[in-house]
Amino acid sequence: MKFGIGMYIWTTDVAPEHYPIFTTLAELGYDGAEIPVGSGLAADNQKIRHALDDAGLGCTTILNLAAEQNPVSPDAAVRRRGLDEIRFGIDAAHTLGSTVLSGPFQTAYAVFSGAGPTEQELTWSAEVMRSAAEHAAEAGVVLAVEFLNRHEGYLLNTMAQSASLTARVDHPSFGVLYDTHHAHAEEDDVVAAITTHGAAIKHVQASENNRGVLGAGQVHWAATARALQEIGYDGWVAAEAFAADVPGLSTKAHVWRDTFGSKDRFAANAIGFMRDTFASEAAR
Repeated sequence: MKFGIGMYIWTTDVAPEHYPIFTTLAELGYDGAEIPVGSGLAADNQKIRHALDDAGLGCTTILNLAAEQNPVSPDAAVRRRGLDEIRFGIDAAHTLGSTVLSGPFQTAYAVFSGAGPTEQELTWSAEVMRSAAEHAAEAGVVLAVEFLNRHEGYLLNTMAQSASLTARVDHPSFGVLYDTHHAHAEEDDVVAAITTHGAAIKHVQASENNRGVLGAGQVHWAATARALQEIGYDGWVAAEAFAADVPGLSTKAHVWRDTFGSKDRFAANAIGFMRDTFASEAAR
């Protein structure tokens, strides 16, 4: 496995003032960072790649879509904008040297219809995802969509739903991001969720139930690690937490209080915790 950490704890838009963080992450023992991408960001992805190289880090990438880019909109023009944005994210991932583009881009983030997913919405999403996966394959990138808890999304809330969408898309460059935070909220049995649908998992995020210090909350870490070992998962695991002082993100993710203290302390704890939990389990 490789271990990373999401830059969202510091920023939604990586800039030169954040590059020293890469050096710190390398010194802590991380293999890489998870970089936000999107056409609305000012990030210079070539410069970010050079900064990662200077620190000796790899990376994964993450993308979210806005309401005007919704892949399940009844408006075909909106769906096309969603596909264009995902393609932009794929190209950005390629520039950054990331082989995984993850995020809840199967739909627009936190946009609700007032009901559960319809057959038509799932069909629209699968059509956009399939076209995106074809572009991703050409770029050497794998797409991993993230199922969300019911308060942040409605199209995909569980691994079973996500695996079903993966089957609809039916492309080797498309799969699922398994986030322990959302799984804790929505799954009846995290082990069954992973082992039953493990073939679809292309990326993993390690995040506590309250987005706080890894291991200090209610996520079933040992069971999760054993299940990932059982399916032979050997990809990236990226720690994720959100801070109340990151403009734009804190309000969208509903972060109203500090759940982890110092960001530096979170990062230092997370790499040790992930290696002890996931790498140690894999060695047993």
